[in-house]
Amino acid sequence: AGSTVIICGRNSGKLEKAEKAIPGITAIRCDVGIAEQREKLAAEVLSRFPDLDILINNAGVQRYIDLKKGIKEVRSGENEVEINFTAPVELTSLLISHFLTRPSAAVINVSSGLGFMPMPIYNATKAALHTYSLVLRQQLKGTSVKVVEIVPPMVDTDLNKEGRNRAKMKYRGISIAEYIPSVIEGLENDSEIIFHGDAQDILTQPRGESEKKLLEPQW
Repeated sequence: AGSTVIICGRNSGKLEKAEKAIPGITAIRCDVGIAEQREKLAAEVLSRFPDLDILINNAGVQRYIDLKKGIKEVRSGENEVEINFTAPVELTSLLISHFLTRPSAAVINVSSGLGFMPMPIYNATKAALHTYSLVLRQQLKGTSVKVVEIVPPMVDTDLNKEGRNRAKMKYRGISIAEYIPSVIEGLENDSEIIFHGDAQDILTQPRGESEKKLLEPQW
């Protein structure tokens, strides 16, 4: 839509592929799960792109964790708390002073419909991101910075692909091609929270009722 777009990620091959596929895009290799790299990313982007006015916090990892197995299980893979929650909070904090100088700016947090379901630990990080988005929106009220929360359903991506394979999941969610237009429509309509499908029904139920249904599923 005529915007200058900067993307970041850990996989150099995917970043190079994106740069070739989308003319004008800028790719920066960065692991947002590492504090030093978050700080370096923010400094580089502000230096190279002083007109920056939107941050999209979309990085995320998901693992199946058995909390009965203790600390070794929690530490056995990537740090979901650091990547899914700490990174968005700190990246936003690193850029917020700049955004407040812009005539119009936005922080877009990608949470998940799973954030309203009581399962570890991915869901807990997305619940935290949802609450953080509410607090951030409240504190930025009356400023030039808008806060948008995108709440995806299950989408067929590489997220926890190995875990989904081990669980022999037949349904992997809707396709990216099906999902993205609904997000764009929500952004164009200036929505503060963007759902897809029946995810919004979760928020319309009393919290206790929705949690009971999820803890005692009928499927």
